[in-house]
Amino acid sequence: MAKGTNVTTSRLPARTGADVHLADAFERPGCPLCRERDRAESAYLEAILAESVNDVPFREALDAARGFCAAHSRAVLDADRRRAGSLGAGILLRATLRPRLRELEAMHAAGGWSRARRVGDASRPPACPACRRVAESDAAVVEGLVQLAEQPAWSEAVASAPFCIEHLAALVDRRSPPAWWAAIEERQLQRLRTLGDRLDRFAHASAHDRRHLQTPDQVASVDEAADLLGGPARGAGTVPTPGDARAVLVTGVYGAGKTTVAVELADRLDAAGVAVAAIDLDWLGWYSAPVAWDEHDDPRLTLRNLAALRDTYLDAGVRTFVLAGAAREPSAVERVRGVMRMPLDVVRLEVDAAIVRSRLTGDPNASRAEDLETALRDLEAERPDDGAWPVDGSRPTGEVAAAILEHLGMSGTP
Repeated sequence: MAKGTNVTTSRLPARTGADVHLADAFERPGCPLCRERDRAESAYLEAILAESVNDVPFREALDAARGFCAAHSRAVLDADRRRAGSLGAGILLRATLRPRLRELEAMHAAGGWSRARRVGDASRPPACPACRRVAESDAAVVEGLVQLAEQPAWSEAVASAPFCIEHLAALVDRRSPPAWWAAIEERQLQRLRTLGDRLDRFAHASAHDRRHLQTPDQVASVDEAADLLGGPARGAGTVPTPGDARAVLVTGVYGAGKTTVAVELADRLDAAGVAVAAIDLDWLGWYSAPVAWDEHDDPRLTLRNLAALRDTYLDAGVRTFVLAGAAREPSAVERVRGVMRMPLDVVRLEVDAAIVRSRLTGDPNASRAEDLETALRDLEAERPDDGAWPVDGSRPTGEVAAAILEHLGMSGTP
């Protein structure tokens, strides 16, 4: 498989550095103004950590503002860990804690009506300097984008961009908009109307007996609605799902050949020019740590790792995911579906006990003996209906992969 993707340049004309950043944001999924807001926030926090941690005037202003808000208290630590460690964040968070502690101590010592007033003082949000800077940057970017929209290329980009509701409202907040702006507003409103129709069709096709009628466009509408109304979520598994993204999960008992087939599928798709990534789910949860749960029954870290890989690969341009994993219960498939947030086809490799024994017996890895016992039990047990398409996994790998690609209607021929 290819080990990288080509770097693309924006098609939008840019004359200043700010225009370049904004043009880049339009080339990526999701609300471009939210991306610009995130970039401005990161740049500001990194500048604080690099230059202002020990700056007395800044620290005095931070104290007067009562520190950072909840979101930026976490964000400043994340930014510091990305660049160096946590010392700078620790100093700033200590400066944030001190005024809040003074307020709580005053509340604790007060009584009667005075206590109620002290509670109000301690409960009000801080005048977070990061929030103020991001809001100022946000307003400037919105105003600059409106001016850029006079150019035909930018006008088309603004009219078709998936803005969140907050930024869309800011863009249409024009007291005397020019005549050409009305067409942009109408196209954005039509986008919202169309999204509502797609959500209706998704709900209609969500019954068990109609789920096979769901289209990738309908599935993607749910995430688009959440991003529109709530803004992009933070953390792993939150990159908006492109309408053309899809995934296939190759499952089966241990020793069925899931990983081998997944690699063959990914290689064939890659050779055909498909932007594809292969992920072995079992490896995402292979660790030893003093945790209070069983990763097989409660795959918390496996799913978190999968969510992170999903985001990373989508940002890189991947649109087809080939997953391999021993999803032994229908609930396991649904967990994977919930993380991927895109149409997921499930293929189950059917093999008999003799093949499993031949593949797992004598394996140099000690854990494979336990896998053999589990696989034999699973073969004897009554299989729950997980909606998977069964395919004969005893055939040569190339034949199995070709059958899967044909069944899914995916091109695997260069």
